[in-house]
Amino acid sequence: MKIGRISTKDSKEALAVVVEQAGGLRVLDVSALALRRPDLFDFSASMADLMMAGPSGLEQVYAAIEWARREGEEAWFQAEPDVNWLLPVAVRNCIAAGRNFRKHRAEGMAYWEAQGAASGFHDEIPSAFAKLPTSMVPTRSTVQRPANVDAFDYEIEVAAVIGKPGLCVSEARALDLVFGYTILNDLSAREWQRSEMKNQMILLGKNFPGFGPLGPWILTADEVADPAALNIELRVNDEVRQQATCDDLIFSFPQMIAHWSQIGLDAGDLITSGTPEGVANSRKPDPSPYFLKPGDKVEAIVDQIGVLETSIA
Repeated sequence: MKIGRISTKDSKEALAVVVEQAGGLRVLDVSALALRRPDLFDFSASMADLMMAGPSGLEQVYAAIEWARREGEEAWFQAEPDVNWLLPVAVRNCIAAGRNFRKHRAEGMAYWEAQGAASGFHDEIPSAFAKLPTSMVPTRSTVQRPANVDAFDYEIEVAAVIGKPGLCVSEARALDLVFGYTILNDLSAREWQRSEMKNQMILLGKNFPGFGPLGPWILTADEVADPAALNIELRVNDEVRQQATCDDLIFSFPQMIAHWSQIGLDAGDLITSGTPEGVANSRKPDPSPYFLKPGDKVEAIVDQIGVLETSIA
């Protein structure tokens, strides 16, 4: 199921699902349907309550979709391009993996070797940084390039959306915490990132306003047999810049979730995959033509999930 949050015509938040119908993707306002048919649900039709409801909540939403189709209630469905998407979930924390695709790590090693800072790299445990919820914006947002940023880069990532609490879970149980998967474009200010990383820290370079496009919706975990099989691609102005499969991860989603559950995870947390090779910063011989500029259109695509669209201003 593809499920997210939308802003209705009267500016209220609503739970919505995406369905395939003749003529393209259509969106069903589950919250509106719950007001009309409260007998179909035993939870309030919000993303937070759906996560708490667990599998029974998903079953009720599936049943509601079938009811709307069976009853021919076409008025419940909107064309997907006409929908105003919000962030798919109210993000609590975002733990963003660093250097977790093998080929991306390899492409970045030359720079750090030149800085004399590559000798300490290891694969003993996952590494990550904080992507602040305040940096996040929904699909079809316009992100302003900061005036003090020239090396404005893109990074497509898959984000596992945690749906329930977990502390010190095993790898075998880790995916039980996952409600679903969405897309993150980890926008980055490389000149700030490089300066911060000389002190072995990073925060500002990843967290300017709008630096976390997220969405467009969540693909529920029941439709993802193996997250390692997810195919990802990023395009800038229709040019493919990144393309990979999540089987190139150094640390798998179960490994990362188990590791980071030591700090305690809860519904609304995100654990991201890291990004594959192809970032602008690693382009040779001159990366500058590849950095994002005003007027650029960025599409972060996970074929099983959808397309996260961002405009640069």
